[in-house]
Amino acid sequence: MVDDPLGLMNDDADLSSLYNGVKRAFREAGIATPDLDARLLVTETLGVSTAQLIANPRMRISPELAAELVTHARERIAGRSIGRILGRRAFWSLDLRINQSTLEPRPETETVVELALQMLQPVETEALIADLGVGTGAILLSILSERLNAFGVGVDISEDALREAERNAERNNLADRAFFVVSNFGAALAKRFDVVVSNPPYIATSVIESLDPIVRDNDPRLALDGGVDGLDAYRIVFAQADEMMLPTGTLIVEIDPNAQAEVIREAERCGLSAVSIATDLNGDTRAIALRRTNA
Repeated sequence: MVDDPLGLMNDDADLSSLYNGVKRAFREAGIATPDLDARLLVTETLGVSTAQLIANPRMRISPELAAELVTHARERIAGRSIGRILGRRAFWSLDLRINQSTLEPRPETETVVELALQMLQPVETEALIADLGVGTGAILLSILSERLNAFGVGVDISEDALREAERNAERNNLADRAFFVVSNFGAALAKRFDVVVSNPPYIATSVIESLDPIVRDNDPRLALDGGVDGLDAYRIVFAQADEMMLPTGTLIVEIDPNAQAEVIREAERCGLSAVSIATDLNGDTRAIALRRTNA
């Protein structure tokens, strides 16, 4: 790879030439969404708005900022995601920081949030929520941002991930209603939760090496690897459900759309039945709500 994929390392770089250069470099590299990625990288790196890209294309950019943009563009071409490059990701209505110990939140996971909000009706209902494998805090904090009478506990086996989740709660003014605990899923939790949510690792071990490099090479293996059949984490969570949830509680999990039947089968073995199934924006089954069969 050339040292300067934009060919714009000079003292006279302006906003338009840099933006167009990044788009061109991304197209030539075969990036799937070159225009979108270029806009995100340029606006965030240079500290400009989308409106400024249109209204002030001749804005002069310092050599230092131009060099930083070139470095970021080189990282994107090498296979890093925009979120990993910038160290943060938008999710729901929140701005979340990510680190090497957290999964990068993705739009399909918002399906879990939507399903949880449906279950937390009416909106003024007080509720206690647990998020197993909380990572950045994306699911838990998004729910709390919409349900002002709810409190949440996020658990993760990674202390580094928990620290990031705590910081994200503070950044989004939710720290007074979110608490974080080191735990292997729900092992440290008591029987008091109205809703339990989880986006567990669900990729079969043998499949991980075939994943998109942006996922395979950047997301922590701990957050991806679901064991031989991708169901190990579900088995743990389902077995713990009775010790975490109130009798009328709901467990909501994200799933691989191709594993719906297998996940429901494992849930039924632990006395849980599917009460609602939600699809993502692509029409794929992405989240399942479960309750005790005898509830």
